[in-house]
Amino acid sequence: MKYGVVYTLKQHKKINGTLFYCYEYCQMLRQFVDAKFYIVGATADDIQLITTLFSQKYNTPVTNIVPIGTILELYGLKLDKTLILDVHTFYAVKEFATNEVICYSNDTHPMYRYKNDRVVTYFGSYDYQPRDQFAYLKLGFSLFAPCSSTPGVFVSSVGESYLLTHADRWISQYDKPVIIKRHQTGLGNIFDHIDTVHYVHTVRDKNNRVIPEAIFHGKTVVIEYPMALPIDSVQLRYDDIQNNGLGRYTLTDNDEMIQLCLK
Repeated sequence: MKYGVVYTLKQHKKINGTLFYCYEYCQMLRQFVDAKFYIVGATADDIQLITTLFSQKYNTPVTNIVPIGTILELYGLKLDKTLILDVHTFYAVKEFATNEVICYSNDTHPMYRYKNDRVVTYFGSYDYQPRDQFAYLKLGFSLFAPCSSTPGVFVSSVGESYLLTHADRWISQYDKPVIIKRHQTGLGNIFDHIDTVHYVHTVRDKNNRVIPEAIFHGKTVVIEYPMALPIDSVQLRYDDIQNNGLGRYTLTDNDEMIQLCLK
C-alpha cells in the first residue's frame, strides 16, 4: 500500500503550525509504513526553507519531504491512504485524492462525501470542527530537539498584522530581547532564544501549538486578550494542560488517525 501525508502550501503563510503537524504525523506513520510528506505548490526555495527549519527543530534527520507542483501530480501517485491535517487542503485536492482519505477537520466546512467508492473520514475535537470521530490534533514531542533557555520573549499570534502594528508596545514592556512572529520566515529553534511566550489572541486559533510547545520546553506562557473573541484552542488547551498535563496533546502510535491509516 502507498501512504502519504498531503498539505497544500499557503502562499500567504508558508510557515505555520499545520506544516509542523503534518511532518510530525508523517514521521509517526513512518515507524510502521513507508509514508512521505507531499507538499503541493512548494518551490525549491520553499523546500529549502522548510528543511532548514525542520533540521533546527527536530532531533532526527529531515527526510521524505516531496514537493508536488500541481494537484494533478497527486492523482498520479495513486495513494491508498492519504492523511490530510488541513480541511482547506482536502477541498483543494479532493478530486485528485484516491482511495481512502483521513482528514483532520480543523475548520468549519460542509463535510463533503464522495459519490463513488472513495471514503473520507473526518476527525476533530472542538465545536467548530465538524467530525465523524473525535480526536485531538497532537504534537510529536518525541521528535523535538532539546533547547536551552535564554532571556527573551517570543510574541506570537495568528493575526500578524496586529503584531506588526503593536510591536513597539511589547518591546517596551519587556526588559529583554523581543522576537515578533513573522509568517514568511522563522526560527526552527525559536525556544533556544527565549524564556517566555507572549501569545496575543487576535484571531480564532483552531489548533494552537505554540502554547503546548512552550510548556513542554518549560517556558513561561502569557496570554493577552486585546479583543473579545469566542473561546477556542488557545484557552481550551492551556486550561486542559494546566489541569491534566500534556498527555492529550502528545502524539503516539495510539492516535486515532494514525490507527485508521494503519488498518
